[in-house]
Amino acid sequence: MLKITTRPVTEANWRTAIELDVHPEQREFTPTVAISLAKAYIQPDGAVHDPVAVYAGPKMVGFYSFIYLPNNLYFAYLGGFLIDKSEQGRGYGRAALALFLHSVKRRQPECKEVLLTVNPRNQVAQRLYQSVGFVKTGDSTDGEDVMRLVLKSPG
Repeated sequence: MLKITTRPVTEANWRTAIELDVHPEQREFTPTVAISLAKAYIQPDGAVHDPVAVYAGPKMVGFYSFIYLPNNLYFAYLGGFLIDKSEQGRGYGRAALALFLHSVKRRQPECKEVLLTVNPRNQVAQRLYQSVGFVKTGDSTDGEDVMRLVLKSPG
């Protein structure tokens, strides 16, 4: 497997990012990249949505939004996470999730919890999130289950 890296979505790569797509049966599970980029501009509820492209070597293979509230850095959120349909099943999702969690610790050292939502029918994503320690909170948002990962304090 190629090394996974991440880069911000910028003027130079946004067109490639919006071409990323999932299989038709997965489309109900994640917003399109275009919708995630719109949220980065609009910042719903005052949340910053930093769009991030996932690369395997020189090829963009996935996307996510690093979401946070500027007035509360104890929490970070993963949104719009997807791996392109042509690249699924190669371990890129797990590697990208690990890079995201590393970036949370680096960018927001005071962060205590990472949150995300997942469609209850998306068993593949649920297993991935649970494998790194996310647990369902029992809450739901817009019909999706909320999952939480409590970060360990350094030291």
